Amino acid sequence: MWIDDYCKLCLIYSRTKDLVELGCSSKLPSLLRYLAEALAMNSRSLAFTESFNYLKELVESEDPYVARKNELRKVGVELAGSARRYLESANWSVKEALRISAAANIIDTSVLGYQFNGDLSRVMWDKPIVEELINLPKDEVIYLIPDNAGEVELDKLLAEALVRNGHNVAIVVRESSYEIDVTAQDLGNEVSIPVIRTPGNRSPVMFIDSGFIIAKGIANAEAYLEFGMVNSLHLFRAKCDVISRYIGVPKNSAIIISGESLRKLLSRSSSITLN
Repeated sequence: MWIDDYCKLCLIYSRTKDLVELGCSSKLPSLLRYLAEALAMNSRSLAFTESFNYLKELVESEDPYVARKNELRKVGVELAGSARRYLESANWSVKEALRISAAANIIDTSVLGYQFNGDLSRVMWDKPIVEELINLPKDEVIYLIPDNAGEVELDKLLAEALVRNGHNVAIVVRESSYEIDVTAQDLGNEVSIPVIRTPGNRSPVMFIDSGFIIAKGIANAEAYLEFGMVNSLHLFRAKCDVISRYIGVPKNSAIIISGESLRKLLSRSSSITLN
């Protein structure tokens, strides 16, 4: 399911930009031939993940952005220090932890029309433009699905806030690399909360059929629209023109919204049929 034809343009832009940035522009003809087939896929989520897998073959690297992820982790660790002090002063409020996690979804490698050059230490305190507050369950597992490296250091604080408030939490990550998304290896060994790896590099949303999901990022939100099986809450920035237009918020706004509301909103705003 493609939300908008603009998403197909984003796929072409994203993967060709990846290839050029990774120093393999001579392989653009091969990539473009592959993308022509990927655009015919019915699933936006699968088209993006499978095309990234093909990119990894072209650049002969299982984790092409490992150096970038290491750089982002250093930034995230520094920001997490001030965020931790704030949450301690706020008695580990889950509401405040959700806000920080959503605002931190600021970094991306290849979203068409998006480039962030601001001050991360400032924007991490942005309040959500859309903030849907729901009662998070305490009688079932909350599966926290992080997004990009770096910002995951703030997602760990969200997980800690949930645990401190009596929730049963597990962090769920892809087994293999996808763009700058965090994997179990990127999390490090200091995480005390259970970590679950899902097969390959498709969104973990596709594999969770029980409990409750808190998912970071646009890619995981879009995967939920196609494949989501349980109730969820989504934290992301409206980085792309399509999402900002359909939700009706300024571009780059922080969003906290349930999967049910997201499905209803997008089905009203577009001609697509959501599962």
